[in-house]
Amino acid sequence: MNKNKELTSLSRLLYNFSPRQLIFAVVLGMLSGALYSLIIPFILSGLENGQLEVSGYVILEDGSTGFFAFVAAILLTKVTSVIFVNNIAKSASADLKLKVAERIQALGVDTVERIGFSKILTIVVDDVNRITDAAVAIPMMIVSFVTVLGMLTYLAYLNLQVFAFICVAIVFGVLLFQLPVLFAKGLYTRSREDKDILQEGIRGLIFGAYEMKLSHSKGRKFLAEEIAAPLSSSTNKEKKGDAVIHLAGNASEMICFFVIGGVVFLLPSDLLSSGTSAFGVVMALLYITGPIAGILSMMQTLKIAQVSLERIHQLQTLEPEVYSLNKADAVKDEWQTLSLLNVQYQYKSDELEETFAIKPISLEFEKGHIYFIVGGNGSGKSTLSKLISFHYRPTQGSVQFDDTAITETNLMAVRERVGVIFSNYHLFKKLYIPTDDIDQDKVKRYLDMFKLTGKTELIGNIFTTTKLSDGQRRRLALLVALMEDKDIYIFDEWAADQDPEFKDFFYTEVLPELRSAGKLVVAITHDDRYFDCADKVIKMESGAVKEVEQFAIRQSEPTHLPSLATA
Repeated sequence: MNKNKELTSLSRLLYNFSPRQLIFAVVLGMLSGALYSLIIPFILSGLENGQLEVSGYVILEDGSTGFFAFVAAILLTKVTSVIFVNNIAKSASADLKLKVAERIQALGVDTVERIGFSKILTIVVDDVNRITDAAVAIPMMIVSFVTVLGMLTYLAYLNLQVFAFICVAIVFGVLLFQLPVLFAKGLYTRSREDKDILQEGIRGLIFGAYEMKLSHSKGRKFLAEEIAAPLSSSTNKEKKGDAVIHLAGNASEMICFFVIGGVVFLLPSDLLSSGTSAFGVVMALLYITGPIAGILSMMQTLKIAQVSLERIHQLQTLEPEVYSLNKADAVKDEWQTLSLLNVQYQYKSDELEETFAIKPISLEFEKGHIYFIVGGNGSGKSTLSKLISFHYRPTQGSVQFDDTAITETNLMAVRERVGVIFSNYHLFKKLYIPTDDIDQDKVKRYLDMFKLTGKTELIGNIFTTTKLSDGQRRRLALLVALMEDKDIYIFDEWAADQDPEFKDFFYTEVLPELRSAGKLVVAITHDDRYFDCADKVIKMESGAVKEVEQFAIRQSEPTHLPSLATA
């Protein structure tokens, strides 16, 4: 089955997750609806004969006892159906969240950056929950639909002409309801877009708290423009959509009463053969008013869920990265040179016609060497580093390990050789290394060396805390990177928030030790007084390599780092 189709329909989503349970719940819902539709005939029969019968066939002799048993059966089937579908919906919701997370993880980093944190968060949190809410409403819709169908059957039994008249009225009411529903869906879609903006505002509210605390006017202006405005816009659109749905629903519901009036006052009196028949028709029409109103009301929830499904479907249609996990295709451990051959990279954007691009670059990086990448803001330093780390794939050109080109067959294998600490790094609380492979003594020496002893410790493979100062968090991230023991290390402004002692320690001890261990080290930096710690300094400007400068390497003091030499 095409997985892109799995999320285009709510029923398909639930069916794919648990087909047997869903079918069972639907059958119970239909049974409950059928039993509901028999209440009016049974009541009328009981009023006439004191026993429950349909079409002259006695169903239950003791009307009162039988009726209460009948109601109990309705309650049992309805509640069971609701519980089953609710359980399926909750499980499907969790499964859907996991699938969305897996899809996000499968996308290229550049694609995730283009979508944006806020949109992804809204999909995972809001959209999936709305789909769950709609799924839970399905049993009630089934019960209501079958109830209406059963009552229409009863009306057909009483009088075919009245039945035909009512069917025409219902079709007219449904069509009347659909036009405003389409209009409301457009409002819900635009409201959903406002919520993406709101989510970005909330992100700024949290991460920009320090800056806004220093300026009351800035804080109030941000709150008004980035939180209040999209929140108000989204709320107003939802209010309008709800109002349209409720207006259409009530108008359609009132059609039922117009139909009752039409049957009683407009149709020829001889169409209803007896008072009992007339009473039965009116009772049936009054009875189906509630289920019809319920169906129309649930349409609102389903339309909102459909908007969310479309958003998730859009995410599902994005092409994931393609790569092989076959280790037989891995680059040899003895590789010596990483080469960029006429590499270009062009950013994609849905909003901009022209985007930043890396111009053709040809560079060689050797193991056991340190390279600094320098340049102004927007010069392409970070983009180049992400090409070296294989987070970005070149738009043109190729990357090679010695004479082996990096392709889909060996991409994951070479990524496994790279350790990075970007400026916007995330510090995980766990060391994702098998516990038996963790050298706890080495961890303790690193903690002591980075002055983190007493601040945090590693228990098994979990740090007791990562709630540290910015400088301490970055040192802990460095500890994690060193413990992972990669071939290539890339640091983006690692020393920017370190005090002079640790800045000097990083450039004069950590980097030289990595070089001595045969690692390829690439560091983005502005610390020009440490340029002589590098073998080469690559200067970037406007997406191009302006100059590659070679330095006489500074002689470093003997390091006290635990050995980084590979086995």
